[in-house]
Amino acid sequence: MLNLHELDHARVRWQLGHHLFFGYVQALILACTRLQTALDGSDWPQARREMERATQLLWGVAVTFKLTGGFSQAAYDGYVRPNMFEASDGFSGLWSHDHDYLVKKVLRGLKPYFQNPPPELADAVQTFQQAFAIMYDSHKYVCQKFEGDAPSLLMGEEAQKSAGEMIDTFKRNRLLVLGVPA
Repeated sequence: MLNLHELDHARVRWQLGHHLFFGYVQALILACTRLQTALDGSDWPQARREMERATQLLWGVAVTFKLTGGFSQAAYDGYVRPNMFEASDGFSGLWSHDHDYLVKKVLRGLKPYFQNPPPELADAVQTFQQAFAIMYDSHKYVCQKFEGDAPSLLMGEEAQKSAGEMIDTFKRNRLLVLGVPA
């Protein structure tokens, strides 16, 4: 039997984690937009600063995913998951317009630089790619912790892939944009 303190703890972590995530998404949009401007102007010192800033933000997202999932399976099953269904049909971070803009516009706009980084930024790009991969691994950790082999809320019960497998698919696709071969 769950006590109210445990349920409230789960609610706060889940909500706070999502609020932090969307704040990080907005910060990543700003850092990557400034990165694009610096790259377009061949301002390598500024580009390095923005790449390092974006990398630090990705580390923050990775930690936030783990923080967000820091409660029991019972609290997830008994409170968090049922309330996600009520919050929004197909509740998912993918529904955020900011997240969509970051992935489809900002990161794709940087694709040429990630796929063929200037020599002045090759090491910073590699560190960014590593942080990006670890961030996805942290998201997968939370999905697998609570869902195991079950489909994600986004994909529904008819999905052919588990929540963790979907994260792997997203990770592989995003890393291709970032110049990391499959």
